[in-house]
Amino acid sequence: MANLQHIAERIFRHTDAGNLSSGYALVMGFLIEAYEDNPDFHQWADTVQGSEVEKMIACIVRAEAWDDPIWLDDYLKNCVGE
Repeated sequence: MANLQHIAERIFRHTDAGNLSSGYALVMGFLIEAYEDNPDFHQWADTVQGSEVEKMIACIVRAEAWDDPIWLDDYLKNCVGE
């Protein structure tokens, strides 16, 4: 099970230190809200390893989809379909 709080703390710490782009902090904020508002994401995040969430975060940053709920829904559909 992924621990979003733990992942968020690490991302914010590395962003503050300049080791990650600010996009990571933007995405983490979006995902914290999505965890509360999006039952599909909530369920997915509760069932996968933290590394899967971190992989998804990197994909969102690369796609510059900082706060795109449609991107997140598409990603989840593709992950669940695998």
